Parts: sequence; C-alpha cells; structure tokens
Amino acid sequence: MIEDVIHMFTEPSEISKSIGELIFLFTTIYYLYCMYQMVKSFNSNVKMVNVMYIILTIAAIIGGTLASPGIHILDHVMTVKRLILGAVQVSLYGSFCSIIYFTLIEIFEENSDMEERMWGSACIYLMISVSFASLYDMVCLVYPNATGILHELRFHSYMMCVTYSMNVLGALDTSFPNAIQIIKDISIIEAVWSNLFAVLLVGRLLSK
Repeated sequence: MIEDVIHMFTEPSEISKSIGELIFLFTTIYYLYCMYQMVKSFNSNVKMVNVMYIILTIAAIIGGTLASPGIHILDHVMTVKRLILGAVQVSLYGSFCSIIYFTLIEIFEENSDMEERMWGSACIYLMISVSFASLYDMVCLVYPNATGILHELRFHSYMMCVTYSMNVLGALDTSFPNAIQIIKDISIIEAVWSNLFAVLLVGRLLSK
C-alpha cells in the first residue's frame, strides 16, 4: 500500500522501494510505541509484558538492521541470514501472541471501561494481522517462492506479507493468488480467528 502511494508520485525504482521500506519502518516503530503506552498500564502480568517488549525491541533492532535497504550484512552467507531472520520472526510472533493474550485478559475484566476496551480491541485486531504476517514470512524464509513471488531478505518482502495478512483480515482478494497450500491454510486460520475475536468482543460488550 505504501509503495503504491509512492508510485503515484514517482516511477517504480530501487529508490522508491527503499523510501517505502523506510516509511514502513518508522510507522512500525510508532505503532510499537503506541502499543507500549497501552499495555504499560495493565493490572496483571506487568513484568511479563515488559519482558515481551524487551524481546520485541531486540528482535526489531536485529531484524531491522539485517533487512534495511542499503545494508548488506551477511549477504555472503544467506543461510545464516535466513536463520537469524527466522529467529527474529519467531520472537516477534511469540511476543505479539503474548501481548494479545494479556490484552484480552485486560479488556475482558469487569472493571475496564468502554474506551479501554475499544482501544485494546483495535490494537488486538491489528496485532492479529501483524502476528500472522510473521508466520507468512517464516514460511517464505524456508520456501522463498511460497507466495508465488521471490522472497527477498529485506523489508519489502515483509511488507508484502503484512499486506497479504491485511487482505485476509479484511476478506479481500489476496495479493498472492499463486501462494503454496501452507500459506493458504494459515490464511484460513487467520480469517477464522479474526472472525471469532469479533464475535467474542461483541458478546462481551453486549453482556455489560
């Protein structure tokens, strides 16, 4: 999506791709900051959430450094680079799932007000998409052509996974019609989980 907006003003090129990656990077950092501002006021498992954010920050720094445009660290040993990026995605996925779990506990508490529930629910909905994007990226690190498009070890490929995940979440036509079966299977799980979450949320709000 970011890249499409940039292409409205400039021709597709390596520079425009890098600009899109940098915008995505700074947007992600801001999103993580907003999430932390929300979860730091949690009443339960504060220490665990802080540990998850430390892991998340370290993983983001390592992954961001390796996948940033213009940086060619470990390009001569691609297997090692794939393993490190795979470990980064596993850490991101685990951290997001933990934060989703603790956020669910908080917004379903009896003493939480409507504003907190709605803000927490919006964050969870976005986190579902981002966490599944990590799963798609993990598959692509093992099978570089899993999406039907060659997976590059840079932000652009992860951005494509996020776009695909957003399409699944929004019940839109996916960006990867030629994806392998495991990608399609994961997308089915994502669609079911997001719909189940919406049902649970509506049920919780109507119970008040």
